[in-house]
Amino acid sequence: MMLYTLDEFQENLSKVSVPFMKEIRKDNFTQIIKLSNISQKLLDVGEEVFFARNKILVSAGDVPDGFYYLKDGLVKSCVYSTNGDEYVCGLIDKGSIFLEANAIFSIPSDGYFKTMEPSHLLFFKKENFLNLLQTDFDVTLLMLRSITCKFLASGYFFTELLAHDSEWRLCRLLLTFADNFGIEIENKIKLNIKISQQFISDMLGVNRGTAIKVINKLKEMNLIEQTNGYYFIKDLQRLKNHQAKITT
Repeated sequence: MMLYTLDEFQENLSKVSVPFMKEIRKDNFTQIIKLSNISQKLLDVGEEVFFARNKILVSAGDVPDGFYYLKDGLVKSCVYSTNGDEYVCGLIDKGSIFLEANAIFSIPSDGYFKTMEPSHLLFFKKENFLNLLQTDFDVTLLMLRSITCKFLASGYFFTELLAHDSEWRLCRLLLTFADNFGIEIENKIKLNIKISQQFISDMLGVNRGTAIKVINKLKEMNLIEQTNGYYFIKDLQRLKNHQAKITT
């Protein structure tokens, strides 16, 4: 088994390509977890699994014996208050890994991971990927990148909670959805994911009444509309400009 010394690690790190280093930037710090350039060596040791919609993969307090890679579908990370209210911490989009830190360090999950639609995943048993961590530098960097992005995203999100109101954060959420799920239709951006007013309030961490009030304001400003359960951004630049004005 080959292990890296600190000097060898630093030498390998200096050889990393620029595209990798650009992965960790402020744009990544959103409630939607999305990763790219997954190591094929890691994918090769995964076991294929399938979960139907609304299935719980991991519950709060569980110590997972491995982690997941989402091939297709959508998974949410959420917690529940003592009175049963749900708060959506984040969405995991296809191509991303999750629960890796919990599996590596045997840390209990602080929330629930639940499918939002039928999802195909790869499951990596702890003993299998630990061997790769010790011998494959690309896999080691992948884990560092994923864990770092999630850590920084968490801190950035709480900064948003302290620094900005619900209207600014809703604009931010809609723009994030546009980046990840947006498709252009008739000069509008369709958010190709069905999201309810309750789901938006759960992601913002506000009550439903507050979410509805802000949504209606953006509709009255002709910035967004809703058709058949889908939200449309009518003018992306105007929405960005409106968010910028809220900041000042």
